[in-house]
Amino acid sequence: MLPMDAISPTILVVDDDEDVRALAVSILHEAGCRALPAANGDVALTLLQGGLAVDLLFTDIVMPGELDGLALACEARRIDPYIKILYTTGFSGFPRTGSSAPLLGKVLSKPYRPAMLATEVMRLLNEPILDTERPTARI
Repeated sequence: MLPMDAISPTILVVDDDEDVRALAVSILHEAGCRALPAANGDVALTLLQGGLAVDLLFTDIVMPGELDGLALACEARRIDPYIKILYTTGFSGFPRTGSSAPLLGKVLSKPYRPAMLATEVMRLLNEPILDTERPTARI
């Protein structure tokens, strides 16, 4: 839980399963976050391109639409190099065929317990950004 005077971090929750998405949003609200839902990668990217400021992207890896979670994370990092990424999937050894996108964060396996989701999100939000994650200055 966050202290009452803390600014609530914004989490974009992306999952094509409506029940799973709603549960994750509820868990994150309980943890003191501002959690916003998106039904798939295409919707999430539209929100991010529209200027939605997000501290952490929590995305399923395998989703219908143009963007899976791996590609979405890459696009999100292009928009905001400082965004934190937490993936989730119900597939053990999730399929990577057809995706050349790198894994930019930790993977939380489904089903996850509410406390595990909240703990991982808070841990990631409190991690410093590594120098290798910072955008390089152009001369």
